[in-house]
Amino acid sequence: MKKQPLIIETPGLQSLRQRYGYALLTLAFWILWFYLWIPLISLVAWLLGIEFFHREMIQLDGLEGLVDLLGWYGLTIAVMGGCYTAWALYNQLRFRDKNRRQEQTVVEPLELAGAFDIDPALILPLQEAKRVLIVHDEQGRIRRIRSWRAKT
Repeated sequence: MKKQPLIIETPGLQSLRQRYGYALLTLAFWILWFYLWIPLISLVAWLLGIEFFHREMIQLDGLEGLVDLLGWYGLTIAVMGGCYTAWALYNQLRFRDKNRRQEQTVVEPLELAGAFDIDPALILPLQEAKRVLIVHDEQGRIRRIRSWRAKT
């Protein structure tokens, strides 16, 4: 008798309510897990002198400096985004209605066979195969070819 998969193992069988409920429960337990680590984190922070952060950011009002710096960061990102957008628009205008791409030349089976030093009669079956295994020697020459056809 085939074992039925649990609904938790196949998310596609879960309703939207079950998925969100499971995600919320997982988040709650991760928060609890981190909360249980707070005493150890506090001890390590105290040993490393992290009270410096509290003094600078809370007691000396360093948060205002951080907000000011974030404003400069935002401005920098906006300027860089504007430059990128301007460059994209410039290139769009410059190359509009100009197709510089060239069509690929068709390689004939005889040319392909000559390039790889194999029998020309093998080319078409290899091109139609689903999988091809090619074994090379140390100099890169083809030593053996095996192909598998698609099942029809």
